[in-house]
Formats: sequence, C-alpha cells, structure tokens
Amino acid sequence: MTIDQPNCDHPAGMGTPRTSRGGGSKRNAALRTTLVVLAGLALFLGQVIPASADDPLTDALKRKQELERAVAVSRANTERYKVAADQFQTAVNSSNAVIGDLQAKADAAQSQAEQLGYEIQIAEEQLQIASFQLDETNALLSSLKAQVDAENKELSQREDLYAKHLRTTYRQAQVSPLEMLLSSSSLSEFASRIQAMVIINRQDVQLANEIRTMRDETAANVGLTQDKAAELVGLQDQITQQRAALATQKARYDQLIKDAQNAIETQASARDQAAAARNTQLGAAAQQNQQTADLNKQLENAEAQYEQLAALAAAKSGLGAYVGGKLPIWPLRGVITSPFGARWGGFHNGLDIAAPMYSPIVAAASGRVTTVGKPYLAYGDTATVVIIAHGNNFSTLYGHLDDRAHPPIVQVGQLVSAGQVIAYEGMTGWTTGPHLHFMTIVNGRAVDPLPYLP
Repeated sequence: MTIDQPNCDHPAGMGTPRTSRGGGSKRNAALRTTLVVLAGLALFLGQVIPASADDPLTDALKRKQELERAVAVSRANTERYKVAADQFQTAVNSSNAVIGDLQAKADAAQSQAEQLGYEIQIAEEQLQIASFQLDETNALLSSLKAQVDAENKELSQREDLYAKHLRTTYRQAQVSPLEMLLSSSSLSEFASRIQAMVIINRQDVQLANEIRTMRDETAANVGLTQDKAAELVGLQDQITQQRAALATQKARYDQLIKDAQNAIETQASARDQAAAARNTQLGAAAQQNQQTADLNKQLENAEAQYEQLAALAAAKSGLGAYVGGKLPIWPLRGVITSPFGARWGGFHNGLDIAAPMYSPIVAAASGRVTTVGKPYLAYGDTATVVIIAHGNNFSTLYGHLDDRAHPPIVQVGQLVSAGQVIAYEGMTGWTTGPHLHFMTIVNGRAVDPLPYLP
C-alpha cells in the first residue's frame, strides 16, 4: 500500500520553485514531516491510551475485569468462611471431648454416690437394729435389776432366817446331849429335839448354798447385761461415725456431680455457640459460593462477549479464513500449570505455561499482530499482551509478557511468521509467578488450545 505525494496530479515539468519565504518545496517537506510525526503519534497513542468509553470492546473488558476482581474477592471470602467454620468445628469437637470426659467423671461420681447412698441406708438400718437391741438390753437390764432387788429382799429374809438358825444352833450347841436328854421329858421328846437340830442344820446348809448361787447368778446376769449395754452403745457410736463419714463422702460426690453437670452445661453452651457460629459460617460460605457461581456465570458471559468483540479485530485484519488445522509450533516450552476449563469454581479460558523468567515467546503460527501492550491499563489490567490474527476467524493471545527488561518486539499491523520471537515471559498483570497465558479464539469463542498445538 502506497501513499500518493502532494500535487501528484500536476506535471513535473510545469511547476516552478517558489523562492519567497522558503518556497513551495520547503513547505511540502515540512508538511510531509508533520504528517509522519502525527501518524507516529497516533500509532503510539493507539497503543498506550485506552479506547474511548463508548468502545464496546473496552466496556466488555472493563466489565470482565470487574467481575474477575469480584470473583477473586468472593472466593477469598468463601475460603475465609470455610476456615472459620473449620475452626468452629474444631471448637465443637474439643467441647464434645471435654463434655464426654466430664460426663464420664459425672457418671463415675454418680455411681459412687449411689453406692454410698446404699451403704448409708445399710448403716441406718444397722443403727436402727442396734438401737432396738439396746432398748431390749436396757429393758432386760431393768428387769434384771428388779429381779435382783427382789432376790436381794428374799436373800435378806433368808439371811435373817439363817442368822436365827445360827443363833438357835449356837444355843443348842451349848447344851450337851446329856443335858438335852436329862431335860427331855421323854425319849421321844429327846429324839424330836435331836431330829429338829439335824433338820435345821440341813436347811442351813441348803439355804447357804441357795444364797451363794443366787448371788453368783444375779452378779453374772447384771455383769452380762451391763457388758451387752456397753457393747451396744459402742456399736451405736461406731455406726453413727460410719454413717457420718459416708454422708460426708456422699456430699463430696454429690458436689462433684453438681460441679460436673455445671461444667457440662457451660461446655455444652460453648459447644452450641460454636456449632451455631459454624453453621452461620457454612451458611455464609454456601451463600458466598452461590454468589461466586453467579459471578462466574456473569464472568463467563462477559468473557464470551469479550472474545466475540476481540474477534472483530481478526475480522478486520484483512486475512482470509484460517484453514491451517494445527498450529505449527508451541509458543513456549514449559510446564502446564493450569489447563483450559473449570478452575476454582469458575472457568479458565486459556492455557498457563510456566518457564524461567524472560524465556522467549514465539508466534504459534504466521499472522498479523492486532494488539500490543496495555491498552486497558486505565481499567486495572496491567498485563502486557500480544494478539495475533491468523485469519479472520482465528486469533491467538499471549499474556503476562515482560514489559521492562524485554518488552514486546512486534508492532500492531506487523506480519509475523511461525516461530518468530514476539516477546518474553514476564509477570505483568494478575499472576503469582512467571508464566504465559495462551489463548486460542475461534469464531469469537475461546477454545482449548491443546487440540491446536502440535
């Protein structure tokens, strides 16, 4: 394509140079210089100044980048909600473990308290039995004391009788048998007196034995009863002390149960709060996921529109339809870190290829360069890109190119061949490491580059 020179419709020989104020030739040279400068300035401004606000491609890209930022924020919020939910779940699990331990202690204390309760009941029954036995023994002792009193009275009477017999026997012992015989009126009276003395002696012996036996039995019964009463009093004291000790232990275990139940209620309240907070976080995460899905859907629609609008540049490239099949060469040899397709709940519309920083990027096929630089910097897109049209229906995009040490070495409108170096790998735009974002846009839609790569 050529540019006609000024005044080309005049014959060359007819013009005469003008001498006043530099002449016509000098003005023509100045005009040509001005046109060249303006053309260069227009080319430069077209690369660095964003398109006008009413440019549909600009609006679509702006909308796309806003959605990308919203998706990133939404995903970050979702992760934050999930982390918080996991933390609350950990708190719930910890509370459940503490509650289980406290419940085990409470159950053990409850079992021990119940056992002590049974032992206290047994002690109370034993105490009642001992009290009953003591009452019976005291009644027996009272009876024995009454019996002793009666026996002592009878014993006193017998002792008096025995004393009379002793006095009689003593007086009779002062009378010799001869005097008794001589004083008797007859042998029959003498015999009677002798027989009476024998009977009295026998009765005295028997009475003395009975008195001795009664004294021994009474003393034994009184001693036995007193010993039994003392034993029962001691048993009462022992049972009372045992019951008091059991009651003290039961009170301690009852307090342990009460403390454990209070701790369980407190821990259960904390667990319920953590569970409620976890459910809140999960609900927020689910809501955020839905919001992310909605934003991703909008982003996909925006990207689809952007891809269609970006394809307009290829349609205006003056090239015919692309019928070349596979691309002749890979734009960069490296590791695929993110394939085409679903990613992070959204959709990745290209192929990420990682290689060392400043690795050369080559054209995947011959074509015409339609975009170079950062035409949409004003809308937050800091990535340096190159787009090459390989036909009016097929383009390739190369993103995150370096723009400092090794900026792109091609220009808009330039024809390039397959394998020609167009730029170098960088980290411009939204990226965490050096890589190439490679896209294939066919009929206004981003498609998986892998089937087109050799």
